[in-house]
Amino acid sequence: MRVMAGFVAAGLAALIVTAAVTLSGVYDVAATKPHFAIIRWWLELGMRRSVQFHAASIAVPRLGDPAQVTRGFRHVQTGCLICHSARGLPLSPTVWRLQPAAPDLAETAPTWAPNELFWIVKHGIKMTGMPAFGPTHDDQTLWNIVAFVRQLPNMTADQYQRFADEGRAAGNEHEH
Repeated sequence: MRVMAGFVAAGLAALIVTAAVTLSGVYDVAATKPHFAIIRWWLELGMRRSVQFHAASIAVPRLGDPAQVTRGFRHVQTGCLICHSARGLPLSPTVWRLQPAAPDLAETAPTWAPNELFWIVKHGIKMTGMPAFGPTHDDQTLWNIVAFVRQLPNMTADQYQRFADEGRAAGNEHEH
């Protein structure tokens, strides 16, 4: 019984401290200051678990067809690179101080399953700057984006540049 009372007291103390910090405004939410490591870990954990939970029932179509990847590139080129940059290119000054910073898609893509990437692209992520593209793009277009992003980890800067050159030659059509 004493152990249970200790857990209840610890939980209540944690709740009081959390409420005091939150209501006092002492925690600095300025984008010029990164989160403390423990807070970043906690937010990242919650975000990942939420995406996994909500994406679990999404059926993944066949991905990787070259035409699909090319169509996905066109949308990534016009809708994603302002924040995520591209192979061999520096980040836009517009996003240098985003907190959290937009991840390098080539590095983060392998950490997500295709259905999770689809869910992220479709619904966005609150308080990260990641917009929801579902309201303006159909599911097939979103899967095209996922197909391209899944190719990024194995793509060199030269291969990426070839996509860009082919996109310019084709007029880089982008429709909503």
